[in-house]
Amino acid sequence: MLLSYRCIYSVLLSTIASIMVVLSSASSGSMQLPTVRKCGGGGTTGAAHTMAMNLAAYGLLENRISTLEAPRQTHWTKKFLAKQEATPHSAPYVVSIQMMTPDQGLVHYCAGTIINEHWILTAAHCLSSPQAVENSVIVAGSHDIHDQKGEASNIQMRHIDYYVRHELYLGGVNPYDIALIYTKEPLAFDTYVQPATLPEQDAHPEGYGTLYGWGNVSMTAVPNYPHRLQEANMPILDMELCEQILARSGLQLHETNLCTGPLTGGVSICTADSGGPLIQQCCEEHFEQANIVIGIVSWGKMPCGQKNAPSVFVRVSAFTEWINQVISTATQIL
Repeated sequence: MLLSYRCIYSVLLSTIASIMVVLSSASSGSMQLPTVRKCGGGGTTGAAHTMAMNLAAYGLLENRISTLEAPRQTHWTKKFLAKQEATPHSAPYVVSIQMMTPDQGLVHYCAGTIINEHWILTAAHCLSSPQAVENSVIVAGSHDIHDQKGEASNIQMRHIDYYVRHELYLGGVNPYDIALIYTKEPLAFDTYVQPATLPEQDAHPEGYGTLYGWGNVSMTAVPNYPHRLQEANMPILDMELCEQILARSGLQLHETNLCTGPLTGGVSICTADSGGPLIQQCCEEHFEQANIVIGIVSWGKMPCGQKNAPSVFVRVSAFTEWINQVISTATQIL
C-alpha cells in the first residue's frame, strides 16, 4: 500500500536531518578508519522509490534548514548569479550525483570530484540519507546532464558501493562536512573522465578558485537549475574577515573551512552545488599542470548571491592525510 505524501515527506526530512552515528576511538594518537557504509545489494523497495522527491532542490536542503533565511520580501527581481557555462569537458574530474525518482528519472542533487579510479570526494551532507544514496548513481564525463543520449559515448555511470562520512561531522553547518564515495567498478580515464589532484596537507590556498557545478543560478525565490556545467571564479577571503562577517549572523567558522566571496554579491555557491569542487590550477608554465581540489561546497546563505554572505567550503588540505588514510585502509578490506 502506498504511503501518503505527507507521511513520505516527514520520513524523508527526518532521515535527512538525522545524524549518522559513527564510532571513533579517543585513545592513543592513531587514526581509526571511520565506519564504512555498504549500500544494499538487494532489490530497491517500492517505499524507497516512493520516498524520492524532486531532488533538484536537495543539494543544500539540510543546509538551508540550518542556515539563515533572508528577510521576507514582497517582491523579487529576476537576477542570476554571475556563473557561466564551462567549456564542455574542461573539468573532467567533476561528477554529478543523481538519484532515481519515480516521476523524473535520474535527478541531479549533488556533485563530487574524482580523485582516483575508485574514489570520489564530496560533502558529508550529500550522503545524509542512506535510502537516497542507495538509489543514487555517479555520472562521470557529462557536460549536459539532460542530454544523456547525445553524450552517451562520454558518460560513465557507477553505483555507490560504499561511502565514508567524516566521523566528526554533526550535520547542518558544522565542520568536517567531507565524505568519500567508493565505486567497485573503476572509472576508465579518458578525455572526458580524469582525476583532480589533492593539495598538500595543511596548505592554505590564496588568490582565486574556480567553482564547478550544476547548482541553482537564481538569486531569487524561484530556482533556476542549469543542465550544462557552470563555472565561476571566486576570490578566497581572509579567514578573520570571514569569521567577523558570519559572526554578525550568529554563525561560526571552523579552522578547517575555506571562505570565498565576493562580498559585493552576485557570485556564490547555491542549491545543488553541494559536494562540488573549488579548483586551483598549478603550477608554473614549465611544470606539469595539475587541477588541485582546494575546497568542497558545504554551506551558504539563502537566497544565493547576497552581499556580505560568504560561500563556505571544506578546506580539503585540512583532510589530505585523512583522505589518504581512508583510501589506504578501506582498499585493504573492500
